[in-house]
Amino acid sequence: MTDKETIREAGRELLEHISDVMDKVNWPDLFKLVDMLPKVARTFVTGAGRSGLVARSFVMRLMHAGLRAYIPGETITPPATKGDLLVAISCTGQTGMTDYVANRGRKIGCQVVAITASPKSALAGHVHKVIHIPVALSDIVLRAAVFEHATSLCLDAVFNVLSDRLKIDAKAFQSRHANLE
Repeated sequence: MTDKETIREAGRELLEHISDVMDKVNWPDLFKLVDMLPKVARTFVTGAGRSGLVARSFVMRLMHAGLRAYIPGETITPPATKGDLLVAISCTGQTGMTDYVANRGRKIGCQVVAITASPKSALAGHVHKVIHIPVALSDIVLRAAVFEHATSLCLDAVFNVLSDRLKIDAKAFQSRHANLE
């Protein structure tokens, strides 16, 4: 097998795993998130590592939808208050910083949602709602990659449904898009 074929096969294997997970996602749980987002004053989304990158991507989408969304720890992030929404993303549900932020948000009075592949994890045990991304691979590297890609796709689906519900037209979307790059 050539290098090109090896890479292509690895890509196909990854896509197959992601597709299998997407088929098993409990979509009504994600619809509950769609319902929650426009009802809260602010949404905070947290995650570490690559899950943190997924969180940042989702916050950008929410901003494009005209919602107030922030990443905890950034200098421009306002304080969370009772009734805000906090979405915590962690494949294992055991990431220290993500767990800390979720706990802190709950104590403040935020509605806390965990998106995780580990519905019996420490994180899942102390949130209001768990959205399970059902990745069950033994290879931890592949498991994390599939979780992050599947979670990103699920959150893009949330954004697409939310955009339709909020009736965001192309002009409004474009007016919120970055223009300094």
